[in-house]
Amino acid sequence: MLDRSVEAPPLYAQVARLLAGQINEGKYEPGDLLPSEPGLAKELGVSRATIVKAFDTLHREGLIQRQQGRGTFVAPRPKRHSLSELTSFTSVTRAGHGVPSHRLIDYVEIGAGDDRGEPESVFPVTQELVVLERVRYVDDVAVGYHRTALPADLVKRAGLAKDVVAAEDFSLYQALESIGQRPWSAEESLRAVGCPAELAEHLAVAEGAPLMHVRRLTRNRTGELIEAVDAHYVGSLYEYHTELSSHPAKYEKEGPGHESTMDRGGDVRAVVAERVRRGAGQE
Repeated sequence: MLDRSVEAPPLYAQVARLLAGQINEGKYEPGDLLPSEPGLAKELGVSRATIVKAFDTLHREGLIQRQQGRGTFVAPRPKRHSLSELTSFTSVTRAGHGVPSHRLIDYVEIGAGDDRGEPESVFPVTQELVVLERVRYVDDVAVGYHRTALPADLVKRAGLAKDVVAAEDFSLYQALESIGQRPWSAEESLRAVGCPAELAEHLAVAEGAPLMHVRRLTRNRTGELIEAVDAHYVGSLYEYHTELSSHPAKYEKEGPGHESTMDRGGDVRAVVAERVRRGAGQE
């Protein structure tokens, strides 16, 4: 099973690839408990240190999760989100047959003229805001951390008191739609970052672990900014998907006064690169 010749890759790397293959082939499903380190060491005829190093490799690749006192488990498959439509985290998760939930970490009211961090600084300094900080879960696994800034008047109209927001089944986009403030268009920017120390415990990852940082600005049908979000997602558990085109295409942005952002002189562009797009999932 393992190649012990001089020219062969290190044993830990072979063990890692063996286990990765078993995970990808379905021998071990997401959430399954893997055999213990001593058990695997005995089964494969290697040292426990070799198994530990193989597990370290699989953990860095996002294939497994370690839970202190419980063991090592196969990580959930990444949640895939399309950049082609504007939907909430809750809706996307349910569409993928997952169970969404969240935990409210902080609920802060910001007055006109108060000091502001990110992402609330994009709103006028004279505008009162409410900032929500939440951990987002899929099937009880921490997937992301959202810091969401909302106009205080919308929060009041929607009745979003702290206890309402803290409810496990709370959906921000449903609440906004209930007062006629349907999220209509959004701008998103994505970049890879290392996990900040203050988020590591919330996301159950090591400080510096790879995260996807997403900044979203959401507007209603008349173009008013109704939400600004700074989101951090566990890199191995969250995937963005888009489709690209090598031919001119015309994409109309919806809403008053919007014009086409494609098909200008036949330029060849990525479908999502040049437009305010309906992105996937922060609610």
